[in-house]
This record gives sequence, structure tokens and C-alpha cells, in this order.
Amino acid sequence: MIYLPLTELLAGVAEEAAELAQAALKLRRVLDGTNPTPKSRAEAMLDFEEEIADVQLYLDRIAYDRVQVANVKKIKAERWRTRLSNNNKTEQKFAPQCTTGCDKV
Repeated sequence: MIYLPLTELLAGVAEEAAELAQAALKLRRVLDGTNPTPKSRAEAMLDFEEEIADVQLYLDRIAYDRVQVANVKKIKAERWRTRLSNNNKTEQKFAPQCTTGCDKV
């Protein structure tokens, strides 16, 4: 197996995160329909999921405190829920939830 130094892993995660951001924006365009794109919803979703996988592959190879990240996710999800609740939007379809790693905290 070929190993990359941390500096290259960080460059890779940054590049893939940028591609994920672009895929998210493209999916938003497809869902919104205001600024049409030739991509179908299925194609845009597939691209989005592929970029998620790419980011996760890099993150899986970087040593960081996963428990600390799970703790931060819980705090931020609760803060987001509170903001939505304060804005009378608790019934939103995409209300934030901590779904990965929260049970390990």
C-alpha cells in the first residue's frame, strides 16, 4: 500500500471538499429549477454521493479525535434545532440530526 504524508492527505481532503461543495450547489440547482442545468436529479445526486465518498475516504486516513468531532456535531445539531425552533420551522423535512457517531459519545 502507498502511504501519503499528512500534508498530501490534507490537500486531498481540501480538493475533494471543494468538489463536494460544487456537487451540492449543482444538486441545489436541479432541485430548485430556477437556474436550469442539463443534469438530471439522479445524476446530480449520484455526483453528490460520489463526492461525499471521496471526502470520507480522505478523512478515514487522517488521524483526528473522532470522539471530539462527534461531541461537536451533537452541540452544533442542537444549536441548529434551537435556531429552527425559534424560527417556527421545527417541522422542516431536513431538520438537523446527529446520525453518525453520536452513540459513541
